[in-house]
Amino acid sequence: MGVDLFESKDAWKKIDTKALMDIIPNYFEFTGDIEKSAYLNWRFNFIRDTECQFYEMGKAYFETAIHLIDECIKDNSDKKADIWIFPILFNVVHGTEIYLKGFNSQIRILEKIEKQEYQESRIEGKHNILQLCQTAISLIRLSSHKDLLPEFEFVKSFIDILYANTNDMTFARYPVDSGKQPHFYVQKTENITIDLDVLRIWVCKVFEILDGCTGFVDFQIDQIKEWLYEMQQEYGE
Repeated sequence: MGVDLFESKDAWKKIDTKALMDIIPNYFEFTGDIEKSAYLNWRFNFIRDTECQFYEMGKAYFETAIHLIDECIKDNSDKKADIWIFPILFNVVHGTEIYLKGFNSQIRILEKIEKQEYQESRIEGKHNILQLCQTAISLIRLSSHKDLLPEFEFVKSFIDILYANTNDMTFARYPVDSGKQPHFYVQKTENITIDLDVLRIWVCKVFEILDGCTGFVDFQIDQIKEWLYEMQQEYGE
């Protein structure tokens, strides 16, 4: 007797593990339903600038974090926020890291191309988002786009609050650090809480800033490249 795995979202629960293993498809194979398929390559390909690929991935982490926050705010009667807060904060931290790495590379490119000089794409830095943000602020101060400073100072304020509690960003991935020592929220006896309504405002604003500022820098680079191409076509090298 055939079993329709997709009759309902929980149809698989009626099948024992061995039988399920025999009929479940490979999730990397296209089943024909575009609306229920994720295309990993549609927004990531070798034609797009590396920085823009970073921005797309950063956006994904922020959007899912905000969605999870909204779900918790909508109904937290089961206290899911107590555990969902960790993937929420992981996504925010990682999304911030990805955006900052892309921005720091592109702001250097913009500074050079404004002088009609070449600067290769260079993604630098590790996982220290405070250091990445400080680098971004330093690069902005050296650039002709100092109007971006207040925006990144806001991002730094968000990061400062986080780093006032811990400078180990693995806190959202594991309950212990690399030395097998408990993270701050495990060590303390008093309650450590995060106000989800307040967090949502911070996260949404940080996302707006990072997405907007990176989009601005990317647009400026494209405009200058287009102008340089037109000049070359009209006047030659």
